[in-house]
Amino acid sequence: MCNPQLAIAGASAVLQFQVANAQQKAIREQEKRQNEIAMRNRELAITSKTRKLIQTTKSRLEKIGQAEKISRRKRATFKVNRENITGNTYDFLLANYYETEAGYRNRVLGNIESSKFQYLRDLKAIDLRYEGQSTYITPVDRKMNFLNSAIGFGKSYYDYKAKQNANDVNNERLTYDDFNDSDSGFRY
Repeated sequence: MCNPQLAIAGASAVLQFQVANAQQKAIREQEKRQNEIAMRNRELAITSKTRKLIQTTKSRLEKIGQAEKISRRKRATFKVNRENITGNTYDFLLANYYETEAGYRNRVLGNIESSKFQYLRDLKAIDLRYEGQSTYITPVDRKMNFLNSAIGFGKSYYDYKAKQNANDVNNERLTYDDFNDSDSGFRY
């Protein structure tokens, strides 16, 4: 007959196994959710940075276009009104218009290039932040949970046997002769 203490220990080991599996599944789902949140944060940050780069680049290119229109108008006005200006002075003033326009265009293009460089650095920072926010997804280890539950049950069983031996309840002592089968004629 089975001892009630051992039956309870067995049921406890089964429940311990199920609870450990459920805990590991919950942790796994939490880790998956954390990775989903980290990925969503990464995608939002990349979208935001990309939109900002596009907007600033467009506005800077529009400024270049407006500056070129103004410069063309001024050059055209200057070319029409060149009656009083001759020779090297005319060439010098015309070169000054071109130089001013080119200097402004180069500054704006340089700003666009530096924005692009900063954008690429921001993408690296976003990836590093994603790696910091994401987590390793641990698998559910049923073997380890079973082993842990089995060890718990084994401990309960040996505690039970130790109590029996301490109270002299288990007096049966087995000897080598108990395992001899005299009918078979085979001796160990």
